[in-house]
Amino acid sequence: MNTARPLSLRVAGVFLTLLHQCQERVVGIIEGNQTYNGIDNTTLWNRPLVYTGPIRGMDPRYSRGEVLTLTYEGCVALCGPDAQLQEPRAALSMVATWIFPLAIALSLPYEQFHNGKKIRRTIAATVNWLGSPQTALTATIHNFRQIREAHRRTTQRRRPSDPTAEWEDALYVLTCLNQYEISDISSEHLATLLYGLFRPTLQDTFDAHDDASLATFLVAFVFSVVLSFAEVGESSSVDPLILGLLFSWLPVLVIFTIVDRNPVSADRAKFRWLYNVRAVMLWRDGPDTDSEAIAWWPPVPPSKTEDENTGSTPPPEAVVNNQPQPELVVTSQPQQEPVAVTNLTVGRFIGQGRSTQYSGLSYAVMKHTPTKGHPGRTYPTDYNSFAVKVHNELEGRPPPSWFITALLAQAIVTTEVMLAFMLAFNTPTVGLGCWSGSFAIYAILSSLCWILSLCFPKPGSVVTGLCYTLNVLAFGWLVTVTILLLTGGMNTCYCQTSPFAYPWFGGYMTFAKASGFRDMFSVTKFWATAASFGLAIPIVVFVTAIFWWLKCAHLWKVTEDSDEGTEMMAQGLAIDTRWLVS
Repeated sequence: MNTARPLSLRVAGVFLTLLHQCQERVVGIIEGNQTYNGIDNTTLWNRPLVYTGPIRGMDPRYSRGEVLTLTYEGCVALCGPDAQLQEPRAALSMVATWIFPLAIALSLPYEQFHNGKKIRRTIAATVNWLGSPQTALTATIHNFRQIREAHRRTTQRRRPSDPTAEWEDALYVLTCLNQYEISDISSEHLATLLYGLFRPTLQDTFDAHDDASLATFLVAFVFSVVLSFAEVGESSSVDPLILGLLFSWLPVLVIFTIVDRNPVSADRAKFRWLYNVRAVMLWRDGPDTDSEAIAWWPPVPPSKTEDENTGSTPPPEAVVNNQPQPELVVTSQPQQEPVAVTNLTVGRFIGQGRSTQYSGLSYAVMKHTPTKGHPGRTYPTDYNSFAVKVHNELEGRPPPSWFITALLAQAIVTTEVMLAFMLAFNTPTVGLGCWSGSFAIYAILSSLCWILSLCFPKPGSVVTGLCYTLNVLAFGWLVTVTILLLTGGMNTCYCQTSPFAYPWFGGYMTFAKASGFRDMFSVTKFWATAASFGLAIPIVVFVTAIFWWLKCAHLWKVTEDSDEGTEMMAQGLAIDTRWLVS
């Protein structure tokens, strides 16, 4: 009869036996019943291989002799230099505990719906998001605050006949344009951008799909924290809780990249906007003065024009390729100087933390736009002078609110990472070891690009390249640390003794399990504190983001199968085009 155990049990048994054998070997030598590689009871104490010094954090109610500890030399001599790899079942348990909530990372706005260089852009965006989440959060939170400001200024939609309604709607489109790189900030080009803000096609609807996704994540995150904390009390490892805390900043990043979104897709929004700007300019330059002759972006059902590879409507060729156009002269009011435009261009999509640079177009425009109810709130009459003001604002330093947002983003990410650091540092062996040290290194590496972004809000190619390099290092380090946590690659004698702060902390390794830590050391308060704060931060951010989102949800809604202008005409409402009349 075959009594062989299944392979999985045999493998797990090997991993358990390695640690148990070493402990039994040390106990046998101490009791004088065993020798190992010439080490007996006498040489064990003379070399010395057993650590007899004080143990920080130990409950004084317990005797020091109840805890068996080895020095680094003793660990190598008696247990071997190889790493005590993670038991497969424990590694799979960690993955299973966190795979559902961390799968929310799949909700990050990757480039699958955007045209051109998708793989390279996706890699670059992922490196920025995970390599320096502080920098990405700064960009997303600041842009979303500008969205909130636009909403605050337009708390309700006005009638189309209202002379300020088009300008208020323009602020909505402005927040979308703020997610694109504006490489040319000359007043001439900015004047053209301002012209284009006067044809939004927005729809007051709300889709709770992403809202439900975030709520599902929150529930999963709560259950995962509870499960990982429960495992600490029953198993021999605190690893699941540490792994979850290390990535507790991820849901915060995902939440803001979801709410700081762009309609449909980046390229689709840009091409549609450029197409409509061009249509207005061509109409104004032509002989027909009837506004119904403006050839807006065609409201064709997406199913008839959708590109099979990108999922977006192919824009007109002249716009896609940014071909130089014949010079056009456009005016909006009799007293305004003409604006000559030779080529309309909007740069690459840099929203949602894809780039490390400051995007200040929406702030600059709204700063020089009177707020609702202001006595000076009038319809723009001189786009040239308005563009000069915006140009001067973009040439200056970012506003204080941007720096405050940057500090907030840094605090969120660093707090979460340092909670994992606190847990690793105070779980015996108490001290600065491989785990806590690796978390501190990631906090430093991920902050370097953030520091550069503060010093260079409008970075050149050298600073941008340096930021990408630093983010690659931080991202690579995070991946490496995660793999080592899952596999037990840090369970070596060197890492077990927490040597980096010796002799103040560490200098020994122990065979005690998590249950022993809980009873003999004051670690429960650290576990509870880390888990509570680690969960509280994403919850607070979640509630705040959803509250803002519910207020501004209509901002991101566009419709391709209907034309707002046509609907207004059908209701007998005239489209306000007085800004186009010379």
